[in-house]
Amino acid sequence: MPYVETRRACQSRICYKAHSHPTLSIGAVDAGQSHFYSAFTDEVSIQQGSLVVIPAHIEHSCNPLPEQHWSYQMLHIDASWLEQLSIEAHTSLLESIEIPQLRPFVLNDKTRYDAFCRMNQTLFDSNTLIVEKEHALIVGLTQLLFPYFDWQQLPQQTYFQKHLKILMEFCQQAQGFLSLQQLAERIGVSRYVVIRLFKAHLGLTPHLYQLNLKIHQARQHLKQGAPISYLATDLGFSDQSHFHKVFKAHTGVTPRQYQHGFSRTFIQ
Repeated sequence: MPYVETRRACQSRICYKAHSHPTLSIGAVDAGQSHFYSAFTDEVSIQQGSLVVIPAHIEHSCNPLPEQHWSYQMLHIDASWLEQLSIEAHTSLLESIEIPQLRPFVLNDKTRYDAFCRMNQTLFDSNTLIVEKEHALIVGLTQLLFPYFDWQQLPQQTYFQKHLKILMEFCQQAQGFLSLQQLAERIGVSRYVVIRLFKAHLGLTPHLYQLNLKIHQARQHLKQGAPISYLATDLGFSDQSHFHKVFKAHTGVTPRQYQHGFSRTFIQ
């Protein structure tokens, strides 16, 4: 099921940099407390039983309280797969657009939390067949979760919007990291305009957007078994140490731990 990724963190103290995912992400707090931050909503306190719904490409971070730990589950669903599911279900769910469209939100509803946990437990179960997992995922999303979610459209920014896609594609095609000057020259504006453009639409600075992009590219390569030793150079990081540091700040694990988790899953 390459369109879904799920994980569980127990008594974690790991803190994350502001980042985004090209997926719909649903988090469930199993124990402890945390604060959810995003450029697209107010800061929200979350605790045991909270569901955090983060649409694709929404900048966010979610970290435990100082000197405390928390436990949570995190489910990531491919936006293209989800778009196809919405067509099959004759509903309007989400679209695979690379610019944030919907607000993130927190749902404190024990029934929905329990439904999410049952669905996710089925995905974790190594003794459950793939067809059963797929059934549980589709039913869980379309019948037990989405009908109770309060989807709200973000106000669409008009500030140099037509140029954003050009810069995003420029970053995606670049082997290394592009400077503000290179980005500004690409569309004929000032460096200040480039910063404001990324922050207004994506909630991230141009540099953080590129770091985030490179980490997602690294995740895909790691899932496919790419040698870790080559990734830092191929993706434009200064060295292995820099790559490992940024990867862990975005994912909570090292590249080797991330790849090992997928290798173990494939073996099962």
